Amino acid sequence: MSKINLYYVTDPLCSFCWAFEPTLRKFRYEYADYIDHDLTVMGGMIENWETYNGDGANGIQTAVDVAEHWREVGDFTRMPIDGRVWLDEPIASSYPSSQVYQIIRRDFPDKADLFLRKLRERVMLHNQDISKSSVLAILLEDLGFDSRAVLSAAESFEGRSLLSSDLSLASALSATGFPTVVFVNEANQGVKIVGAQPYEGLVAALKQILRVETLKPMPVPSLDIVMKTTPLLMSREIEVLYNLSETEVEGFVHLTMGHDSVETGQILGQTYYKAV
Repeated sequence: MSKINLYYVTDPLCSFCWAFEPTLRKFRYEYADYIDHDLTVMGGMIENWETYNGDGANGIQTAVDVAEHWREVGDFTRMPIDGRVWLDEPIASSYPSSQVYQIIRRDFPDKADLFLRKLRERVMLHNQDISKSSVLAILLEDLGFDSRAVLSAAESFEGRSLLSSDLSLASALSATGFPTVVFVNEANQGVKIVGAQPYEGLVAALKQILRVETLKPMPVPSLDIVMKTTPLLMSREIEVLYNLSETEVEGFVHLTMGHDSVETGQILGQTYYKAV
């Protein structure tokens, strides 16, 4: 079977990447057999506001503009985003959290996806400034890491160099927006998907790069297995994973997990489920 390398260029502060998570997660589960190498690449969205050139397509020139954009993305996709952090205390840069991600990916690769997910939960759902060492330290400790050691490595030349390598790779992949997914086949030919495209777009791109008419998806793991690696899921994520309607999710979760194994609540008007 021919396989591809998947490069996912993203940033912890990318709202469309947060909205894209349900789609990409389902794709990675169903087509894992076709993926030889799967790498998440930090793209460096905002080094600082002094050098940021803005995002004209989304009407963003200043930090304050981000708040309205984030709320619009959250409302449209039902992946809730608070956004008040940009009004209360604008985030200075996405580089500090990206550098911490580099250290986690290098030293604890099996925890890298969870760390990136928790970064996004902190900033999107809980309005926390993930450019601050104090916020990152608490998150690291909550996940069982030695926060002092990780932050020291991330803030050193080592952490900056690792991020610089990712930025160079993102540039080589011609990733000019987030999210960007690039498939590269065994002949080193590539197909690029830009933006939070629908699931069908990813499948079509995989068929194109493999030059096949049909693909055989694998079953998505059961919800209890999924929640071992992603303990908190929004209702929208479960809908996408299991092809459910919004009204079917609650019954599905309790049937699959049991009432005592999952906590249910509301965040910004949307339902979440958390493994306990």
